[in-house]
Amino acid sequence: MREITIIIPHLPYSELNPNNLRSTHWSVRSGVSKIAREEIGWLATSQWQNAEPMTRARISYEFLLKGNRTRDLDNLLAACKPFTDGLIDVGVIRFDDAKHLEYGQVKATYTDRDETIITVEEIE
Repeated sequence: MREITIIIPHLPYSELNPNNLRSTHWSVRSGVSKIAREEIGWLATSQWQNAEPMTRARISYEFLLKGNRTRDLDNLLAACKPFTDGLIDVGVIRFDDAKHLEYGQVKATYTDRDETIITVEEIE
């Protein structure tokens, strides 16, 4: 089965965090969402190289967190929606509905840097 791991050198954009939905104007969220989709698209395309999309996939997230500030995993995960959409845009995964995509592990690790590590595995 195929697998791709993408390292994004920052955490998901805070403007996409559900806790910020009321305080962030929709046009700002829309622009940031577009940036996130394009960013993961470039990172994924360099590895995926136009291979056939995964019909069924499992996506896992690891958030590397700088410092000791507590973070809500649910908010970090929700802010990753544009990353998933970007993977569809560039043809890594075919669909993101419940029949075709499942979530694997979601975890946070405290380190000396902020990063988002996304692993997509093909499943049968």
